[in-house]
Amino acid sequence: MISTEIDALLHAQIGSHEPGVAVALLKEDHIVHCQGYGLANLEWEQPVTPHTVFGLGSFTKPFTATAIMLLEKQEKLRLDHPIQQYLPDYPISQHTVTLRHLLTHTSGIPNFVTQPEFWGKHAHTKNSVDEVITLFKDLPFDFVPGTKYSYSNSGYVLLGRILEQLLGMSYAEVMRQLIFAPLGMTHSSYLSPEPILPFRASGYTHTAQGYQHARFLTAAAKHAAGGLGSTLEDLLLWDAALREERLLDRQTQNRMYTPVQLATGETENYGLGWGIGQYRHHPFICHAGGVPGFSSFFGHFLEDGVTIIILSNRGSFDASRLARRIGQLVLDLPSPLHQPVSYNPEMKRSVIGTYRSVYGTVDIKEEEGTLYLKGWSTYALVPLSKTSFYRADDEDIEVHFEKPDEQGNATRLRVIQPFFWFTAERGAGESADLKGRD
Repeated sequence: MISTEIDALLHAQIGSHEPGVAVALLKEDHIVHCQGYGLANLEWEQPVTPHTVFGLGSFTKPFTATAIMLLEKQEKLRLDHPIQQYLPDYPISQHTVTLRHLLTHTSGIPNFVTQPEFWGKHAHTKNSVDEVITLFKDLPFDFVPGTKYSYSNSGYVLLGRILEQLLGMSYAEVMRQLIFAPLGMTHSSYLSPEPILPFRASGYTHTAQGYQHARFLTAAAKHAAGGLGSTLEDLLLWDAALREERLLDRQTQNRMYTPVQLATGETENYGLGWGIGQYRHHPFICHAGGVPGFSSFFGHFLEDGVTIIILSNRGSFDASRLARRIGQLVLDLPSPLHQPVSYNPEMKRSVIGTYRSVYGTVDIKEEEGTLYLKGWSTYALVPLSKTSFYRADDEDIEVHFEKPDEQGNATRLRVIQPFFWFTAERGAGESADLKGRD
């Protein structure tokens, strides 16, 4: 029985006296599993339950996008209008940025949370949304809008501010009136630190000394990009509303689930507020989230009628990896059938180098005849072709090298794993001959 297998999986990972995880699985309109594990509060030893409130982090973004689409239906905005039409005080530059650019992370506006001074100087200081916007509004663009994809919380903070301007109310009230109240999501809200919220979980991080409370992150810094909180029970209502078209009709949802097309004609696996992809040939839409002390995941397999929801108050908990394991159980997915090929010198020469992304630097190096990807972790790569590889210890994770230059050297790599992907580009003037570099 799947529920029993999920129980065993979670009990093996989550100690009864540790920060916890809440997991829900729905298949064909039937709730297969809805249960909490571990503790919502370590000091009072309160258990996690289906009505425990967790921070959603970036899983806030689909809610923000849904509110934008609701206003589009009401003809209060248009996705291809420039943002200054709704935020007249936002600086006008040589580039036109539209609401669609913000929704799809193709605006080129820098992500304020990755700026050098943000975490040390601004993240833990109580400030307003307008003060947060000041952190990025005058920065140079990362690229011309519409030409690239680069995940940016800045765009969603601006979308939240647009919602506030158009409706004359706070983002918290926008979410309550447009989404939470109509759907009966009575334990979902914008998470400010001051209100008393029944069943709110405490967020934790793990250190060498054990678990401790996660450091405060100002609510304004999360805002419409990551500021909401919810429960398993409420998110099951959200899932039902999507499937039953209670908020948005199927045509609008399909638009949201369509990969963004760049000016180059290429597409990226993100639509209007949703990540899009396939796991072992099963199409899904999803979004993960993470803020200090909390992790989340929501994924819906479009053709299988399967929804997986994971909420945790363990900082940096890999909710997407757990979702992958649950997906394997419920869909009975076979292992991928890879046919490795042999390494050759040209293959190695064309991909070895340093690549940079918003998530950090990735090095491709050769050691004893094998290529390794070295970033926040190190793993060996097994070749499938001249430009495609998979992770030796995890066949679900692939690395593809793209956009060869005149010498045939890759200028970009794409790491694809279930429910998550990222691209990294070789720096300007970066040599491909970096073998053995530390």
